[in-house]
Amino acid sequence: MKRAIIDCFLTLVSIDSPSGREENLRAYIIELCQEEGLPYTLDEAGNLFVCVNCTERPPLTLAAHLDTVSHAVGVHPIVDGVHIRSDGTTALGADNKIAVALSLVLAKNRKNLAPFGLLFTVEEEVGLRGAKLLAEHIRCQLTSLFAFDGARPVGTLVMQAPAKEALHLRFYGKAAHAGLNPEQGISAIVTASTAIAAMRLLRIDDLTTANVGSICGGTSTNVVCDLVEAEMEIRSLEEQRIAAQLDHVRRCCLEACAKTGGTYELTHERAYPGYRITSSDARERFQAACLTCSIPYREVISHGGSDVNIFRANGIDGVLLGAGYTGAHGSGEQIAITEIERLAELATALVGPSFQKR
Repeated sequence: MKRAIIDCFLTLVSIDSPSGREENLRAYIIELCQEEGLPYTLDEAGNLFVCVNCTERPPLTLAAHLDTVSHAVGVHPIVDGVHIRSDGTTALGADNKIAVALSLVLAKNRKNLAPFGLLFTVEEEVGLRGAKLLAEHIRCQLTSLFAFDGARPVGTLVMQAPAKEALHLRFYGKAAHAGLNPEQGISAIVTASTAIAAMRLLRIDDLTTANVGSICGGTSTNVVCDLVEAEMEIRSLEEQRIAAQLDHVRRCCLEACAKTGGTYELTHERAYPGYRITSSDARERFQAACLTCSIPYREVISHGGSDVNIFRANGIDGVLLGAGYTGAHGSGEQIAITEIERLAELATALVGPSFQKR
């Protein structure tokens, strides 16, 4: 099965599927389903659900997202006998096409496996949009869900992940001619830079991060800028720390405006909720499968979000699992052949008939 997964993966990375443009990869999977006689359903967002060895509500589902970051386009993979990597000009796209390949190979080799489902979501890399828009006729099919979508060794389970708050800041000034009468203007750029310079950013503490990701404003050098917009985020494993950091950002903006005479607006929304797993049948099943395969089981805390954040918020017993790749999103992304072998063994144990009867 390892060879089949590698061959499938190499095919998949040749099909570009950046966020929002997953249609060619989805069409490839649908064609395979039709050839294999596997029932499938789509929703309006473009999410795809496949039943294997059953026609409805499988006892467990493997989940993967179809999209990649934009840097994983035009991939030229290299297999060096130890790793699969890109040629260094792009990301590899193992995030998350190795899980897509695993799912498709299991479907093709379903003869000796128990019933299971496959869920393929879209636009995970740009805010978990596919999972957020997942239709009820698919959601109701999901019970235990396993997402091999973590840049961790195979055998890893993420037991806690943060919530993320998305912030949009608008700093207002007053336009004036920068050469003739600059003193009549109020620079929104000065206000914004004063506020941002005062903010605690990046690693706030062991549980919390904050980042200004983009800032834009101004039209030309001879005009005092009257509008600057900035996008930022706050993440934390504890809800009260998000609130505290949000208050801190507000104070920095207020103090900056008091110094410059500018004004500001701040809007924010919950990009995704956090979670902490305490009791979970999926967790127990995965732990037992690791034991069966003699693969070391480990639990970690993550500071990143995934579709599992959305699944768990919607009452689905989903777990985020290590997929074995490293360097996700960058030109150094790679996956070891030995990790692919472990993926095959572990996933087969999860969906095997003898294991599901326990």
